[in-house]
Amino acid sequence: MIVGARIPDELKVKIEDICEREGKSVSSLVRELLEEYVKENEEEWSKEKICVRLPKMIVRQMHMFVDTGYASDVEGIIEESIRLWLRTMKSEYQEGWMEKLSRSLIGQM
Repeated sequence: MIVGARIPDELKVKIEDICEREGKSVSSLVRELLEEYVKENEEEWSKEKICVRLPKMIVRQMHMFVDTGYASDVEGIIEESIRLWLRTMKSEYQEGWMEKLSRSLIGQM
């Protein structure tokens, strides 16, 4: 894979100076920086974005948790709730769940 970018001349000079001091080539420095950037952002990129409607009462309760210091933010409460739910569902996991789901959906059509 080839990644290209237009870089201003003054930035090229700075990059070449850094590489000379570090004893690296420009391509190896850029490769290292890109690898670090990908590692830092990989988890965020792999997350799925979902939208959930919550009753106002639940939202008020979540804000109360934040206001009292029980949680740092509402997003954290939602994430922890989903993690807990997934752990519970994992413990109840059954073999052949996909086939059972498919059969029940076909039976409803």
